[in-house]
Amino acid sequence: MKKRLNKTLIFLLVINLILYVPSLFEPISYGDECIYLTLGNAFRKGLVFYRDIHDNKPPLLYLLAALANGKLFYFRLLAIIANLTHLALIYLLIKKLTKNKWPPFIGGLIFTVGYLAFEGRIANGEIFMMLPVTLAVYLLISNFKNKNLPLGLIIGLLFAIGFLFKIPVAFDLFGILFATYILTFKKIKFQNLANIFKEKRFWGIIIGFFLPVFISILYYSSRGAFIPYVRSALMQNIGYLSSWQGSGLDLIVRGLILILLSLALFLARKKCSYYSLFFGSWFIFALFGALLSGRPYPHYLIEIIPPLSILTALTFTKQRNFFVLLTSYFLILTAYFYFHFWWYPILPYYKNFFSYSSGKISQEQYFSYWGERTKKNYRLAKFIRGTSLPNDRIFIWGDACCVYAISKRLPPGRYTVNYHIFDFNGFKETLRAIKKVKPPIIVKMKNETRIWPELDSFLIKNYYALFLPDLDDQIYLRLNH
Repeated sequence: MKKRLNKTLIFLLVINLILYVPSLFEPISYGDECIYLTLGNAFRKGLVFYRDIHDNKPPLLYLLAALANGKLFYFRLLAIIANLTHLALIYLLIKKLTKNKWPPFIGGLIFTVGYLAFEGRIANGEIFMMLPVTLAVYLLISNFKNKNLPLGLIIGLLFAIGFLFKIPVAFDLFGILFATYILTFKKIKFQNLANIFKEKRFWGIIIGFFLPVFISILYYSSRGAFIPYVRSALMQNIGYLSSWQGSGLDLIVRGLILILLSLALFLARKKCSYYSLFFGSWFIFALFGALLSGRPYPHYLIEIIPPLSILTALTFTKQRNFFVLLTSYFLILTAYFYFHFWWYPILPYYKNFFSYSSGKISQEQYFSYWGERTKKNYRLAKFIRGTSLPNDRIFIWGDACCVYAISKRLPPGRYTVNYHIFDFNGFKETLRAIKKVKPPIIVKMKNETRIWPELDSFLIKNYYALFLPDLDDQIYLRLNH
């Protein structure tokens, strides 16, 4: 049995590896990854996140990008390692819950399909944040009767690591705490609540979670980045709610639904198996975290895949509860269509890679799959690398952070994309940085229709336009004065 199960795990890992290998050879084209790689490059050049270079996520993702040395291949390789490790962890956790050979395979299959469907090949924050969360759950389930402080500290630390990749992990923590301490109540008594606060493991989890976050705040405060770090990295979704097709009322409604679902799980605790309730609780809180911003990016839904994989696997064990499972899938479908989540074709992606790897199409044709803008970005970056020094700053007026990432050049100010300049009203700050740094190259992207009169005035006085036949974007070179 053990050998058969090991072969099954190896089979799943090999299948996943085959599915992810093409991602290593993609061009730099995915907007978020371009920002991560640019911030990673900034870190390697001594800049401080949030103070000197801006984005709205916690720092660990950018540190991984820095470890990849600005190369998408290595950044994606880190994501693949995280995915394969996570798959093995899911498999072993399900195996621990059952002696049947099929549930671990089913759970691994759901994990594989879910990650593939929701941009699992991209090195997004969800890929890295959910691995330590699942490891924390594995340790908790494996040592459920252990209520000592050290175990709690380790579990809390793992959640903190996930949180410092992306903040929705906080809701996964709430779901796990609710399942561990509330869904185990046999009766509603004040004494039961009081006992929670007497338990060392509980306080270990709380301390283990908040201490690293607090240390990160102290660190960035010491580097003069307290306000931008707290505002941008730890409170990012407030800005999201105000800038997308959502409102505070939508969030309140989702919060009320979460409370009702939690109450339903609590009332069903005597009728359902505990593990169905445990992973059901994790699922509904993870779903709330995934929908927190109300934005339809598919990779947000990666957050729900680990608990969903385990819930589905439990259907093939004595721990099954069809009502919890069916409710979970109903919630996914409802959320998917209500928020109009985007969908990216999968089969054409692999067809394009096969054609390229077999020599049927050229690299330029291969790059065309990601749009004409990708090819233009590479041509523009080639020009920038050939006419500037590695430590030169350049400025691009347009949402083209990929050019920064490909050319390995940094902007003169904090912002790498136009929408950050607009969101934070960073026009004066950016223009001051441009005047101070005097970048040798400024580019106005062809697809940027918004105007910035002050920038145009500065260009007229200090730069001359360069027209190149193979570049659609307008390039300006600095005058020698």
